[in-house]
Amino acid sequence: MTVPKILVIDDEPALQKAMQKALKSENYDVVVANNGLEGEEQLKKEKPDLIFLDLRMPKLDGLGFLEKINITPDDPYSVVVITGHGNDREVEKSFNLGVNFFLHKPLSLVEVRCLAKRCLEMKAVEKELREHRSSLEKMVAQRTKALINQVRFQQNLIDSIPVPIYFKDEDLNYLGCNRAFEETLGFAKEHIIGKNVNDIMPEKLARIHHQKDLQLMQAGDEIKQYEVSSAYPDGKEHDLLVFKALFHNKDGSVGGLIGTNLDISERNQAQLQLELHAEELENTNTALRVLLKQVNENKTEMEGKVLDNFARLVSPYLDTLKENLANTPQQEYIKVIQENIKKITSAFSQKLSSSYLGLSPREIQVADLVRHGRTNKESSGILNISTNAIEFHRNNLRRKLGIQNKKVNLRTYLLSMD
Repeated sequence: MTVPKILVIDDEPALQKAMQKALKSENYDVVVANNGLEGEEQLKKEKPDLIFLDLRMPKLDGLGFLEKINITPDDPYSVVVITGHGNDREVEKSFNLGVNFFLHKPLSLVEVRCLAKRCLEMKAVEKELREHRSSLEKMVAQRTKALINQVRFQQNLIDSIPVPIYFKDEDLNYLGCNRAFEETLGFAKEHIIGKNVNDIMPEKLARIHHQKDLQLMQAGDEIKQYEVSSAYPDGKEHDLLVFKALFHNKDGSVGGLIGTNLDISERNQAQLQLELHAEELENTNTALRVLLKQVNENKTEMEGKVLDNFARLVSPYLDTLKENLANTPQQEYIKVIQENIKKITSAFSQKLSSSYLGLSPREIQVADLVRHGRTNKESSGILNISTNAIEFHRNNLRRKLGIQNKKVNLRTYLLSMD
């Protein structure tokens, strides 16, 4: 443990010896100086923990010494001034120069030892407090720097998010926001923080947001979501989907709310376009249905005209030709032509040609003759092929129509298709 060092500045040898004797008995290291100039040198050389200073000395007195050393609270030493009784002017001046402790002549050595002990203890406590304060200041500086870095990081983090973000205190005043929120309002952050929604937004929009904020504060921990339309600094109206939620302090009390705005203008515009497109499609479908109805009506009308033309322009000539070729082999050809004309204009021909596309042209001819009750012999004469060929085609018809090896009459089945 370091022994405290005490500097005694006095020009009286008897007092020096008495002081040395009294202080060394307490195991202090004592150094003496005869005047202020020597005291100044010893102060720089020995770096004492305590100074006893007489005011009246040659060359440089105590007050001159005090003016030179300029006492401050952070000095590692205390100064005790030795003065005579009744010298209040000297005491006052010494006090103004930074001295807090005084001894009056004649000295009491007990008082000297007690005062020395008290001064050294107080200076040790001051040193300890000074070191503790310095440590606290460094700690606070480090914590402050860490907090500043953390706040800066968090601010940079939310600034990097393209969606507007903001947060308010329990009184609904803005605590902070990100760059995207500044851009949506057209205000700098300094103009937003500390303000409320009524200070920075139009009255109608501010009223909506404030009402939703109050509902959220009353509702508790639920997340509030709503849509609102807002004008941006670019002059355009934007549709916003707003999300808001509460945040809490360490003690669980409500600290405020945090909110974000999602621009859904493009989504709503796309939805509107889809609705318009759907309406256009519906109108187109309606027009197509009308057109198809008209086409079917025209088709029916055209079929009627075709049938009428066959009846007026073809059938009479076929009847005349049939009369002229009576009792001749060609008469049979006329009959076949007439029957085929009927077939063309009948539902049977459509069913046979559309439902059974697997039939060959010859099989269709044989099926038509069977339907009209022609025998194999009659059919072979009409088609100018053998009866075996007719039988072959009849078997193919039964197979393709799915009635082979069944007790089903071929003509009856064909007539049922009409």
